[in-house]
Amino acid sequence: MKLRESMLLAVRPKIHERFGEVLCEIPDLEDETDFVEPDEVGGIIESLSGLALLLEYENSKGVRTQRVVTCKQFSVQAEKSYLKAYCHHRRAVRSFRLDRILDIFDPSTGESLSPVQAFFSQYSPDKITQSGLTWGLSVKKRADLIALLNALVFIARCDREFHPAEIASLESALTSFWLRMEVLGNPDFDDILEYANRLSPDGETFWIAMGRFREEKALASIFKQQVSKLIEADGVVRDVEAFWALEIDEFLSFA
Repeated sequence: MKLRESMLLAVRPKIHERFGEVLCEIPDLEDETDFVEPDEVGGIIESLSGLALLLEYENSKGVRTQRVVTCKQFSVQAEKSYLKAYCHHRRAVRSFRLDRILDIFDPSTGESLSPVQAFFSQYSPDKITQSGLTWGLSVKKRADLIALLNALVFIARCDREFHPAEIASLESALTSFWLRMEVLGNPDFDDILEYANRLSPDGETFWIAMGRFREEKALASIFKQQVSKLIEADGVVRDVEAFWALEIDEFLSFA
């Protein structure tokens, strides 16, 4: 029986009412085993990969969503646990921080699998790294991304207000970076945006990043496009933002 069909039969009568719309939003799904793939270190986690879950997730902005996912990998990065899974809503692989998964159900039976941490404690992480700042990037691309984040956050904070709309616009910058720099996989939006939210770059850090952009035309192009979106994100272009926009345009006029 297809996953969607089993959910309609088993889950709807049992699942908590806050998940009521999730079955209507998802497309017709293939059997979850179609999405079992080798993980990044060359094996398949027999006890976790291919397992379908219905979860409620809260991102770094406090937005809660319900997802049907098929598990791929369980990992620990810098003492934080992550579930890498195929999200049937986004039709793409996504990473979910375990401490932000609020509730989980078996989508085929409607059985509650909470508490979340206790459920995942039965699985051994197949990948453990000491640093959570690699985000699957090479050393150079990680440095490029951090330069991009520092420059964008500097502009976002130049008027002494880091507006929520400006924070949200950083997600567009991450997507552009992953596509233009041809990075494999998907960005860990929550973790990277949380990192960016902690940044408070000064003018020296900003100009160091600008110097890097001047040497990397693709990176400069990404920054010029995304900084325009960021400046306009809150609907108000202040004098200090207009000043920096002119400085950026002049400094990166070649790109």
